Amino acid sequence: MKRIVLIALGIFAIFCVASRAIAGSAGFDGKWDVLLVCPKSADGALPFTFEFPAEVKNAVLHGEYGTPGSPGWLALDGSIQPNGNAIMKTHGLTGHSAYNLNNTARGVPYMHPVTAHFDGSHGTGTWTAPRICNFTFTKM
Repeated sequence: MKRIVLIALGIFAIFCVASRAIAGSAGFDGKWDVLLVCPKSADGALPFTFEFPAEVKNAVLHGEYGTPGSPGWLALDGSIQPNGNAIMKTHGLTGHSAYNLNNTARGVPYMHPVTAHFDGSHGTGTWTAPRICNFTFTKM
């Protein structure tokens, strides 16, 4: 009988820990405002700022700036862990060449990894390839 009680308590403890992890990630669910700021680069590419909405559902973030498939479009996707750490990626199509490294033409596909951290209703992140750009996330 003691053994059955101990097994039941063990299963209950595992369930509690798993529930807490799921609830922690779900705490980030909702609508977010995303601000992306890229400074002027060493090669002369002009600075730019994008502001766009994103949604987190089941701890998975998705946001887009611009019109999908058109030059200047950007998508941001990734997962947020219960501790607030997030691994994401941006991908899209380059916009006006004056804002692109090496004067890259409009409409060229790109992808950049993004690392971020979320705390309650705020988050920050960075893409570091090939120029450093910063993200700020604000829960609406």
